[in-house]
Amino acid sequence: MATLFIVGFPKDFQKIALIELFSIHGIVNTVTLVTDKDTVEPKGYGFITMNDDTGAKRAIEALNGTTFGNRTISVRFAEENSVAKSTAPKRPFPPRDNRTQAIKPKRSRRS
Repeated sequence: MATLFIVGFPKDFQKIALIELFSIHGIVNTVTLVTDKDTVEPKGYGFITMNDDTGAKRAIEALNGTTFGNRTISVRFAEENSVAKSTAPKRPFPPRDNRTQAIKPKRSRRS
């Protein structure tokens, strides 16, 4: 499976239009349009998951730099780790290494 990042398409583009556009080059599994949280309107970029790398490469070669209306789209392979890195929780403090702390001697019991 190959995930493509698409940016620059008109904001009024529908998912079905992207499916039709990319399915000429290979099998499209999913289409994700990134939307504004408040208005729920597309922001003009998204991700397409295709079944194989060969179809994804064909789509990049055919569609990258294509003009729709007055906008030029950019199509490339998505960076796999960018989402995981940005959503990973950050630790406020470095991990504690208990081995470096001095060992306290045990107190003897009084009888």
